[in-house]
Amino acid sequence: MSWQMNRKSILERCAFALRFALALFVVATTMAVACPQPEKEIPTPPDPGGVTKSESRVTFESRTATGIYFNDKTSITYDEAGFQQAFNHNRKNFRIQADDQSSYLNLAFTDRLPQKNGDEAVAKVTYRTDTKGETVVIVKFKVVMIQDERMWLWNELQELGVIMPSF
Repeated sequence: MSWQMNRKSILERCAFALRFALALFVVATTMAVACPQPEKEIPTPPDPGGVTKSESRVTFESRTATGIYFNDKTSITYDEAGFQQAFNHNRKNFRIQADDQSSYLNLAFTDRLPQKNGDEAVAKVTYRTDTKGETVVIVKFKVVMIQDERMWLWNELQELGVIMPSF
């Protein structure tokens, strides 16, 4: 008989512990749900391109001669007396070069030709100046202006611009 009482006592204690754990779980869950969530900081949306222009871009857009421009400086500009220019639609290629080939600019568009303001196009830019050897870069340009049958292509990250005839 003592063994049966001891067993009953053990079962009562287990039932009590189980009810206590369940009650504690309900209270903890209620408190967790009732706590206010921290306020999330709402990020400011990015500037929709074109609203704010860098100083380099403003300087570039004020230029009018066909050529390539780096960091507010002219690298190669087309001069009708001493240069030639060519454009091949099928190859998506534009080139200007000095008659003696001491300097040149070659743009080879990889996918599609830019047509209108806001268009983006990737091009392999190969150029050589009188003082430097050949340089090759691949650049994603954006058309920032079209005026007088010319197109201004700009890359903000590299501060690189090209003015060329529009197609």
